[in-house]
Amino acid sequence: MKNWVCTAAILLTLAGWTCAKVTVTLDVEEIKDDAKLVAWANQAKELIEQWHPRLLNFIPTRDFEAPTDVKLVFRKGDEGIAWTSNKQITVMSGWITKHPDDIGLVFHELVHVVQQYKSRLPGWVTEGVADYLRWALYEGKPLSWFPMSNKANGYRDSYQVTGGFFLWLETDRCPGIVTKINTAARKGEYKESIFTDLTGASLESLWADYMADRKAEKEKSPSTEK
Repeated sequence: MKNWVCTAAILLTLAGWTCAKVTVTLDVEEIKDDAKLVAWANQAKELIEQWHPRLLNFIPTRDFEAPTDVKLVFRKGDEGIAWTSNKQITVMSGWITKHPDDIGLVFHELVHVVQQYKSRLPGWVTEGVADYLRWALYEGKPLSWFPMSNKANGYRDSYQVTGGFFLWLETDRCPGIVTKINTAARKGEYKESIFTDLTGASLESLWADYMADRKAEKEKSPSTEK
């Protein structure tokens, strides 16, 4: 019954799907003398143009209007990796130089642009949603790829750890739960009880079941057999 309720809930949000076209303003002034970095920046711009409307459809909210003008700024230096402030994504050149294949970081930051949460969410929820969408959707990683935590409240570890937990919830316990969390946050209505309301179980109980499932799968994996 819970899975039916969750599936029905996400289907009801599909009327909010949109095909809004995004305009990306690219600022490469600080890296303009490095042809490779500029080429990477243009690739990042194309990623935003292609994935912005798709993201709005993957995490839709009825009558929600996400920013359709995004500024992508590249700074020269090694301090930090990337961050988002409202509609502006800033990326540091040092990280790109060392990790040229990490174009997915731009996707993660784009998620923050379209989230536009009104309520003050716990950071693990905001970053967990972004990493779930990046690694499960954009990168196509299987559940077995996501790192685990042995802590009783490991779901609060954020980023990839929480992203894996959300992927498990989506595929095992409550399809559409990320969309429901996202919509509640956009409306300023997020409460931790949303997990219990949608699944019938507490966060701690869900996390314990998730860890048990992951450990069981790991034990069955051929790579772990003696």
